[in-house]
Amino acid sequence: MIGRINIAICDDEKIHVELLEKYVDNWAKKNNIKLGIEFFHSAEAFDFSWSMDKRYHILLLDIQMPGISGIELAKRIRKSDNLLNIIFITAIPDFIGEGYDVSAINYLIKPIEEKKLYECLDKAAQKIPKKEKTILIDVEGETIRIKQEDIIYIEAFSHTVDINTVSEKYATRKNIGIIENELEQNAFVRCHRSYIVGLKHIKRIGKTDIELDNGDVIPVSRRLYTNTNMAFIKYFRGEIN
Repeated sequence: MIGRINIAICDDEKIHVELLEKYVDNWAKKNNIKLGIEFFHSAEAFDFSWSMDKRYHILLLDIQMPGISGIELAKRIRKSDNLLNIIFITAIPDFIGEGYDVSAINYLIKPIEEKKLYECLDKAAQKIPKKEKTILIDVEGETIRIKQEDIIYIEAFSHTVDINTVSEKYATRKNIGIIENELEQNAFVRCHRSYIVGLKHIKRIGKTDIELDNGDVIPVSRRLYTNTNMAFIKYFRGEIN
């Protein structure tokens, strides 16, 4: 498990929040984990905080709350974040089937059993990458977190930058030079003035272009060819991580 885990509890009933805090604290002490814990009494409150800062690793989420429900909040989260581990909490088991749509860790039925909560937290903690590298970008007013290992290539245009990942494409106004500085140097290479490519996703390098494992072909400039080719060779020889 990682050394520090940030957990959010979102429940409109104070007594349940206090009970969950106690159980989570006991679990963290038992596993010698540094814990960051925050409380939210509505889905709207968590949604606002999460949209500004995606530091949370685990969300204990009540399903039935005034205003936005836990299910609806989870669906919003999954539109831009597949990393947050969600554990649903409910007094009614009728919603269990909807958890599959948002990749929930599990459902806990109130009153919560401490042992079952521990099992869910153990499972969630094991899913948290120990050294996962991500970047944050702004897309139409929303902050999106992207795993660097999922980035196939980045393409700059006059006013926007497209980040092409294994699952979808994101358009942002973030400068490609700023993005380059945030990426792992040993995992990416600038192959062209307007392109950065993920070394793990390169299938073939030619004198003028690069074929990627998703079938796309991007240019490599004459000036940057030697450096790009050497980075590719070193990466696949295992000389760099």
